[in-house]
Amino acid sequence: MYQFEKEFQEKHKVSINDAMVLCCLKNGKDKSAGDICEFVGLSNSRVSKVLCTVEQMGFIQRKLGSVDKRQMFFSLTETGKVKLDEMSGQSLQLKEFINKISHQCDS
Repeated sequence: MYQFEKEFQEKHKVSINDAMVLCCLKNGKDKSAGDICEFVGLSNSRVSKVLCTVEQMGFIQRKLGSVDKRQMFFSLTETGKVKLDEMSGQSLQLKEFINKISHQCDS
C-alpha cells in the first residue's frame, strides 16, 4: 500500500487522505469536520491536518456556521473541483499495481 500511495501522490500531487477529503465534498454541500471524519474514517486531529493542507493548496474553503459561529463548514473551491475532475479522469490501474506487488513478493 505504501508504494501505491507514493505513486498516487507523485501522479496527482496530493495524498490519498487529501483526495478522500476532496471526494467527500464533491456533492457541493458544505460539510463539517465531523462529517468529513466520518466519511474518511480518520481521527479528528488527522482530518484537521488534512483540511489545513488542502485549504493551503486552495482546494477547499472554510466558512463559519450561520447558527453557531464556532462551527466550521468546508466546501470545494473551483480549483478543488478542477483537481477532483483531473483525478476522476485518471484510472487507478489497481489491478496492474496488485500484479506488480505480487510479482515482487514472489521474488
